[in-house]
Amino acid sequence: MIKILKYEIRRLLFNKFFLGLLVINGIFAWYTLSSDTVAGIAYTAPFSPWSFGAYLSSVMPLIMITVLFLLTYFHSKKEKQVEVLTSATPIDAVRYMLIRNTAVTLGFLFLCLFVVGLCLYFYVVYFNYRNFAVFIIPALVTILPCYVFMMGAGHCIGRIHSGLLYFLMIISFAVSVVKVPDAFDLFGGSYYSNFPLTLPAGADGEPAFVLSAAFLTARGLYLVIGIVLFVISVRPVRKK
Repeated sequence: MIKILKYEIRRLLFNKFFLGLLVINGIFAWYTLSSDTVAGIAYTAPFSPWSFGAYLSSVMPLIMITVLFLLTYFHSKKEKQVEVLTSATPIDAVRYMLIRNTAVTLGFLFLCLFVVGLCLYFYVVYFNYRNFAVFIIPALVTILPCYVFMMGAGHCIGRIHSGLLYFLMIISFAVSVVKVPDAFDLFGGSYYSNFPLTLPAGADGEPAFVLSAAFLTARGLYLVIGIVLFVISVRPVRKK
């Protein structure tokens, strides 16, 4: 199984296609930092947890589109033909699928570390700010639900038809630009931009970073829905 994981990593991540998407993500992330984040979000400092969360919510749609591109490798006609062959081998099909998805997860984590690293570098160089511990919570509540939900949805519709993954990419982009209720914004941009305006300013002149019950509930729902969708997508594999 280790050999399979190494093969999938080389196939998905060590190629010009992924490198090109990495460069695009980096360029967009730096543009977001230098154009939006540098001014601060909702009258907060550029290095506040609110501004950091808003930055992540801006770059997450492109990261998730990159992940969906990687999933197209798993649901192409060629891969489905290979799946028929592998299902006839002693390899456990579900375990095989999970190992392949580990390669996608590693690619996702690398993209996240890359854009977060750019942001931290930006904070150090331009603001001499190094208190990075305050960014852990906004990072977790922004990144994890997005990834789990999109992976589950991606596998489900990819099993119906691989072309639907491109439709999901369009939806991901549309969700990032269309205004939705703050708490239910998948990427969290509306929440980070609007909720601070409803809070009183603290001693430092900025509202404290708090997560509303509605926002946490929505993040939990996205996690649960993503897990359920992923389990549903595994069932046909288990049957084979």
